[in-house]
Amino acid sequence: MLILLLVLGSMQSYAQGKNTSIISDIAYPIHKHLSQPNKAAIMSTILPGLGQIGHKDTWWHVPIIYTGFAVMGYSIYYNNAQYNTFRTAYKNSITADGGYNPDFLDSREFYRRNRDLSIIIASVWYLANILDAYTSAHLREFDISNNLAAKIEPLNISMLGNQPVVTCGLKLNLR
Repeated sequence: MLILLLVLGSMQSYAQGKNTSIISDIAYPIHKHLSQPNKAAIMSTILPGLGQIGHKDTWWHVPIIYTGFAVMGYSIYYNNAQYNTFRTAYKNSITADGGYNPDFLDSREFYRRNRDLSIIIASVWYLANILDAYTSAHLREFDISNNLAAKIEPLNISMLGNQPVVTCGLKLNLR
């Protein structure tokens, strides 16, 4: 099917005297609003919140985004400082005979785990910022008018492949 479209498209462009190919039009269809969600995602990747500001409908997400980054940044800073404190105390508690205080080891691991978890949560928060910009750009053109309709109709399927099969069902159309 694709080969037939390619041949017909190239014949049509040849007949019109153009030296263009239909391959790019079939393989990569150009939609009017395709680049806007991608642009918002790229903008939020470069600078978190920029994609939300660019679409002006979700500008109020920006303080929430930066508050989340501030909380995660402080959590990473605090847990890393406590980890370094207990790591130093653990190193100092080790005696020449190999003994150490197990409380230092438990506290050190607790703050290391919390620091690592905070880094993971901050990364997820960053990705959520990009996803928010992308979906907000898509939903900007979503139809929310009062002219929405749902229609339920009976559906009869009489052929399934080469086998004649009679089944009944419901068809739901949303507009």
